[in-house]
Formats: sequence, structure tokens, C-alpha cells
Amino acid sequence: MCGIAGIADLAGIDRDAIAPRIGAALARLAPRGPDGQGSWTGGKAAFAHTRLAIVDLSPTGAQPMHLRRDVSHGGLTITYNGMIYNFRQVRDELRAAGHRFETDNDTEVLLVGWRAWGKDLLPRLTGMFAFAIWDEAEGTLSLARDRFGQKPLLYHLNGSQLVFASDLLALQHMLGTRGAVNTTALRLYFSLRFLPEPWSIMEGTEKLPPGHVATFGPKGLEVERWYDLAASRPARWTDEGDARAALSENLDAAVRDRLVADVPVGAFLSGGIDSAIVAASMARATDRVRTFTIGVEGAGDYYEERPMARRVAEHIGTDHTEIPVSAADAPALLGEVFDGLDEPFADSSAIPTFLVSRVTRQYVTSALSGDGADEVFGGYRRYQGELRAAAYQRLPRWLREGLIEPAVMALPEGKSSRALDAGRRLRRFASHAGKPPEARQAGWARQLGEIDLDRLLVVPAAGPDVERIVTRLRADAREDDPVNAMLHADIGMILPGDMLAKVDRMSMANGLEVRCPWLDQRVVECAAAMPGHYKLQKGRGKAILRDTFADRLPAEVFERPKRGFEVPIADWLTGQLADTVRRAIDPVFLKRQGLINPELPARWFEQLKSGRRDTSWELWSVIAFQAWAERQTPDALVG
Repeated sequence: MCGIAGIADLAGIDRDAIAPRIGAALARLAPRGPDGQGSWTGGKAAFAHTRLAIVDLSPTGAQPMHLRRDVSHGGLTITYNGMIYNFRQVRDELRAAGHRFETDNDTEVLLVGWRAWGKDLLPRLTGMFAFAIWDEAEGTLSLARDRFGQKPLLYHLNGSQLVFASDLLALQHMLGTRGAVNTTALRLYFSLRFLPEPWSIMEGTEKLPPGHVATFGPKGLEVERWYDLAASRPARWTDEGDARAALSENLDAAVRDRLVADVPVGAFLSGGIDSAIVAASMARATDRVRTFTIGVEGAGDYYEERPMARRVAEHIGTDHTEIPVSAADAPALLGEVFDGLDEPFADSSAIPTFLVSRVTRQYVTSALSGDGADEVFGGYRRYQGELRAAAYQRLPRWLREGLIEPAVMALPEGKSSRALDAGRRLRRFASHAGKPPEARQAGWARQLGEIDLDRLLVVPAAGPDVERIVTRLRADAREDDPVNAMLHADIGMILPGDMLAKVDRMSMANGLEVRCPWLDQRVVECAAAMPGHYKLQKGRGKAILRDTFADRLPAEVFERPKRGFEVPIADWLTGQLADTVRRAIDPVFLKRQGLINPELPARWFEQLKSGRRDTSWELWSVIAFQAWAERQTPDALVG
């Protein structure tokens, strides 16, 4: 795990100009790689790298790494972030073909494999990665990103230059400019609370999509897909018992692979089934497992993970650590949380993710997590709404729109009690259940609809809305099964843009590597080949996980209702963080900033304080955006 940045300039590198920019980028990326820094400047390219040493802790693993010119090949240079779990198997294949190695790390395997196979190396890899390779002979820069977007990679085309980085702020340092806000991206951010791939908040900057490779050189920039989940899934399972056996085998193999390290490896353990299954599989594969759980002091049961996590830890025999969080801690934490975010990001579960990462890093350098299972196997509550939407649509329209929906929309909502949470879920269901599938999925993913976005944002923006993104991703699934089409769209939008971005930024802000067994391609492809009803049944999300792994965990783990990994943000915004809200929505400031109309945020705050409506997510989006904007000071740049 590391941080990377660099530039390719076909007109030639100005060494004097690039040196301080590389230094600034390295400083920004330092938390991602606390074990070392390195840089390299050639005639037409320059790379920067900060290292978190996981495999081969010796200096031979330092980057940027070079593969020397030989009789038939020019020199290659790489800067790389990630971990290739099967690098030793790939190295054996290369050795059998006559290639030689000087180190015991995955970085050299990428270099030699790229020389041997070029882009055909990528399908051979099991892991998470984002890397850049400069080919001296060809004068080309290649960028590649893993299948599902576990590791970030942004790029900016600027004339004869292509600039890239793990982090937007590092990329801005390499460019020497902050750039302008992309108004289309801003609209998508306030719609979703995150920026979906490939959009970036900075005009002219994009994220390399998951499963894609980019080539930049004399012929320009070409971006192409190297991994297609729909094309990679095997034949449809027809026997559920066979599917369960394959799932068990693939998940256990994925966990074993993610124990490859020369440093201590632990696991996040929440009260849910995803991380519990991973920890149980881990306990089968190794003698001692360290697990870590967070809990919110004094909050409602909805936010409390510790009792169930403790029960799981006792059952499988882990060395367990609990991390308490209180509302009094919130103001002191926010600055560090927002420092770790390179773009506006308003999923408040970033706060507990930051905290659990910080404490975990005191004991281990790498941790396994349960991320990805909800999107791959149908774990979110909105998927249950999808199963009920057809029955709801069979009701007479006059009954739905004239009686049910007005009554439901009048219900109070929140997360501090079961009744308020039920009201929240019913309101979201009724708002979108009567729509077609694409609009329904987009509606349940959105925080704000188009009407509220028009009221909120000063500058109108052209470009795709959430429904168009969802429609494209569902078509990309090439699926007749509506459940699988829905999951495929979330794997393409929610997973990389929200869940994986959160885990990467918050863990790497603390120098912790997080590994996700549920996102091993063998697991995801096995799941993609299952009929939707294996995964999603009325009242049972992730059904096949519950059936496959029932013998590994206490029964009460599977009976616990689905909960998010969250903090009581509504209580915090009306209590400890009320002044933070007032500063973020100050009408004088907003008018001077010229991006957000002040009327709607003011109404949200009044609704939240009165208890009439839970607008905490909407307000948190404004706070998170302003926190990002405050860090966009031009005087922080070099050059």
C-alpha cells in the first residue's frame, strides 16, 4: 500500500520546475506511505512514491522501481499502489519462461510481467492495484487500475502532459494549480453524497474507471477496459448446493490469499455478517486473529456494534479490541477526517472508519474487512424494497398517490429509535416504489432529487444525472435477471464511489492497508453467475451467505437486522456540531462563495432541530463540501 503521483510530458520535463512539485505531492501522500519516500525524474516523465511496506520490507522494495534496458527491450519504470496476492504464482510462470528476478516483492513481478505480456498481464493478477509504468523506448505512459476500484487513480490531460496521482490534492500539487470546480460533478455529489466514477470535483480531471487501462504517448490518450464482469462470469448456477460449495471454497481461498504479508494482519469486526464471516474464515486459516470493533457511547441501539461483535469474537476465538466513541470526541476528530479526504465526500460513516483504522494501526499494518458483500450479494435494505415494488405497483394509482404516499410522507423519521427508523425507510420506499426499475434504483441511491438540486445549486450543470448513470450500468450487466442487473449497477457506482473510496481514504490516512476478500474476482464472478433469488429473498438479504456460512457463527448474528456502519450524525449536528452547521450554511458566506443557495440549507437545519424531518445527510453534505473547499487554498500550492 502506497501513494503515487507522476507526470509524463512529451515536450520534456523541466527538472527545476518539477522538483518542488514532487516534494509537495510526496508531503501530501506521506500518510499513505509512512515507511519511505522516493522519486525519479527522466527526460519525459517523473514519478513520486510513498511506501507502506507490507511485503519484502527491505530496501529492494523501494519505488519508483526500474527494469533495466536489455538487448530487445527498453527500460521500464513503475510507481505502484496496492498488493498482488498471487505475485509468487505469476513470478513462477515468468521464471518458467526464462525471466529472472532480483527481489521478493510484487512490484518487480509487475515490471517483468509488463515487459513479457504488456496489458495481458492484468487478467493474471489477483489483487488490488493502481500503477503507472513509463516505457522509455516507446515513450508511453501506461496507467492501470484493479477490477472493482479498490485503489484510486486520478489523471489530468493538459496539452502535452498527463498528470496522475492517488489523491486529488497530490495531483493538484503536480499540476501547480487547484483548477475550477466541475459543476456537473458538484451536482452529482449533492445528489449522491459522493462522486461516482469517472467524475472528479476538479474540472478536467477524471478517475480512471475500475478495470481500465490508459495509454498516453505520441498518439494521444487511449482509455480501454481490460476487465468486464458481465463477460467474465461463468455459466449460470442451476444447483444452489453447488453454488454454496463454490462460494465457500472461493471465499476461504480469498481470505488465505489476503494473509500474505511480512507484517501483522488483523480484521475489522462489526456486528454484521460480512466481517464476521471473513473473521471466521481467517480463524480457520491462521492461529491468532486480532479483531477490532467500534461502538458509540450513549447512542441508540441502532449504532451499537460491540455486543454482537464481542459475541462473534468469543465464538471464533479472536484477540478482540473495542473502540468507544462519544459525541464529545466528534469536533476534535472532524479536522483529521476531512484532511484525509481529497474530494467532497459526505458519507458520515467515514468517521467511524477513520477511528477503527487509527486504533487498528496501533496493532497491525494490514486488516481484512467485510466491504463489498452488500453490493455483490444484495445486503442493503433498498434491495428488499425492490422485491416489494411490484406488489406496491399493483395497488390502484389513486390509492398509492392519493392516500398512502401523503400519509407516509407525513411520518416522522430518524435513527434514534425503531419507530423513527421505520418511518425513514417507509418514506424512502414510498417516494420511488411506483417508478420504473432504473428510476427506482436511482431514486433510492439519491439523497436529493432534481428539483431540490435546482433549488440548492447556483450554477446549472449539464451532463448525466443519476438515473442515466444507473441505466447505463444496468445495460452493461447484459442481464435478464432484474436483481442481478441492480447489483451490477451498484458494483459499478456505489461500490467504488462510496464504499471503497471511504475505506481507502480513511485507512490510508492512518497508514493502514485494508484488504477485501469479498471483492476477490473469484467470489464476485461466482456470485454474478447465481440467479438473483439465491442472493435476495423477501426478508432475507444475502440469503446464500446466511445459508453457506451458518455453521461458522452464532445463530443470532444472522438474525440481527441489517444496520449501517454509522454514527448518530443527526444528534451531533443539533448538539456538539451545531456551530459547525451554522458556519457551513452561513448565508453571507454562501452568497460570497457563489455555489450554494442559502435558503434550502437553512430550512434543513430548522427541520432537523424541530424533529419534523431528518435532514442530517443533506446538511452533512454541505459541511463536507465546505471542509473540502477550505482546504483548496491556492497558497498551499508550489509553483
